[in-house]
Amino acid sequence: MEIRHQLQDQLKRLKMPGLSQALDLRLAEARDQKLGHLEFLSLLIQDELANREDNMLGKRLRAAGFGVQRTFEDFDFRFNEEALPASMLRDLATCHFIAQRQNLVIGGPPGIGKTHAVKAIGHEACRRGYQVLFRTTQKLLAEVLSDSEERAQRILRRAVAVDLLILDDFAFRKLDQREAEMLYVLAEERLGRTSTVLTSNRPPEDWYAIFPDAVVGGAILDRMVSSAIKMITTQGKSYRREVLGAQNRVIGTNADD
Repeated sequence: MEIRHQLQDQLKRLKMPGLSQALDLRLAEARDQKLGHLEFLSLLIQDELANREDNMLGKRLRAAGFGVQRTFEDFDFRFNEEALPASMLRDLATCHFIAQRQNLVIGGPPGIGKTHAVKAIGHEACRRGYQVLFRTTQKLLAEVLSDSEERAQRILRRAVAVDLLILDDFAFRKLDQREAEMLYVLAEERLGRTSTVLTSNRPPEDWYAIFPDAVVGGAILDRMVSSAIKMITTQGKSYRREVLGAQNRVIGTNADD
């Protein structure tokens, strides 16, 4: 027992919690299966690596700022197959477009699953080791134009540097001059270096109208949208209304009963 306690203390000092937590299980496994020393050591190292990878994934997911997390495991691919083709979403889930530094634009009516889809893509990116930042467009602009210069600069540096920047609800409202200029900075700094995802409820022909300056607006859209992968539809069923709304009505009915 003294050696056991000494080993646990040493593992703690070495900051190897995965190995420490799995030690008893692996010792029993080694005895039962008569594992050799190298096999036993290999299993312990695998446990430590898995623990570290899980911790790093957790940190990447928290840093991304998804809020309510969404994954493709709970995405209904069949509900809006025509608006959001499953084959295209599954291809985007491989994150090849991030490796190729391509942008992505998903546009369509509210409620069809755009935000769920891009959060799920962001989750897959985090699983693959990419740094991700998720924000609504308005929230990110508010943060990088904050009165707190230190916080604004920190957010701006991160928004420029992450492998995948997801801007939800793009073109939600008209931008003022400062917001448009900041969006141009982001578009210019990220061009050809990283990937940006935009979602929008408005059709593309309405996007130019949100900018106070047509020249700046054209430059932003050219950098963010012109060569992007596009999944844009004018139709689609509202999952929020038809499925979640129906579930809420059923719950409400049961509650009344």
